[in-house]
Amino acid sequence: MRDEPLTPADRAARAASGTILVSAQSHFGGIAEHAHYQAQELARRGFDVVMLCHRDHLLRPTAPLYRRIPGLRRSRRKGFLGRLVAVAAMAFNFWLLAWHMVRLQPRFVLLDAASEYFAPLWAWPHILLHATGRIYLANLHDPVRSRHFGPEWLHRWSLRLIYALLDGGLVHGPVPAEAGLPASLALGLAPLGPFEDTYSHPASPDLRQRFGIPATAPLVLSFGHVADRKNLDLLIEALADFPQVHLLVAGASIGSTQKQVGDYRAQAQRLGLADRVHFDDRFVADADIPSCFAAADLVALTYRSDFVSQSGVLQHAVAFQRPVLVSCGPGPLRATMESFALGELVEPDSVNAIADGLARMLAKPENRAAAFSAYAEASSWRANIDALLRLEEKVRDQRAMPAS
Repeated sequence: MRDEPLTPADRAARAASGTILVSAQSHFGGIAEHAHYQAQELARRGFDVVMLCHRDHLLRPTAPLYRRIPGLRRSRRKGFLGRLVAVAAMAFNFWLLAWHMVRLQPRFVLLDAASEYFAPLWAWPHILLHATGRIYLANLHDPVRSRHFGPEWLHRWSLRLIYALLDGGLVHGPVPAEAGLPASLALGLAPLGPFEDTYSHPASPDLRQRFGIPATAPLVLSFGHVADRKNLDLLIEALADFPQVHLLVAGASIGSTQKQVGDYRAQAQRLGLADRVHFDDRFVADADIPSCFAAADLVALTYRSDFVSQSGVLQHAVAFQRPVLVSCGPGPLRATMESFALGELVEPDSVNAIADGLARMLAKPENRAAAFSAYAEASSWRANIDALLRLEEKVRDQRAMPAS
């Protein structure tokens, strides 16, 4: 169903409530989805929402209720030159955000994610804007900011800069102590909501046939970017104990520093599992997501112990009522599994733990409809935006307090 276009009276009413500027630096994937649905819900509440984004940011079937400024840039080149252009584009995007903040004077700016990457190149105008009263809020999808490149001193400097401009952040669950968030940063607890547009696409009935998976064979799905943090090597090794079970890895590799799909394909070949481990090694478009989950019997989220965030794949699994096999460190995903009976939670980084959890799920399938329903009710964009607006009020109250 498409949302109705705005009338001039609607736009006037929204302008009176103040503009909210959403910075959508990610153009695809879970973070981009999250920003889109937040903007939609804010617009439904009557706010004038403007999203600064890439030109190809989530070309969706649902008409946006918010305004878009498709001015962000990114590099499409490869190699060293491509990396330099990517850094320059990132800096340009944040300077462009600063310009639009000056131009629009928003009620607050909402960053789609709190990324500190190369902050010394772009943080300064935002720190100045923050000092003059602008409010910065962010989605802290991953509050534990590990160093991924460069020297440690640069990483720490970048973190200090991003936290110098942030007033508050939304988190999806308990924040691990190692996150080291400053005490001055106001926090709000907000759930992930459902990816509604995705579920409007019909599921194709021929996915199993396309990969040669028998209709009666149990099928485990690992969905999303192929990344080391997902422990796919351990999941594939555990599959050796289950001669009837098939695994579908649906997603593209994410970078040269990570194991590639070819590495996992070679591992399956060495273990004699090539006929039961299947790869759809591409970015899976929205229209194809329902087919993957409808064909699967369960979904594997076998993260490493250093994964302490939430997983957008869980939203897909719940929407299609597919139980999940989960491992992870302490954080929102673990808290969710401890609160809702959505599947099996096992210790991370262990082939035996994965195999034991899989054995339990296959031996005794449970009716988890009530748990899926309870989780879906607790995890909505309505609740997410309620938390965001409470966070804004909290920040305003803190700013109004006299300095001690």
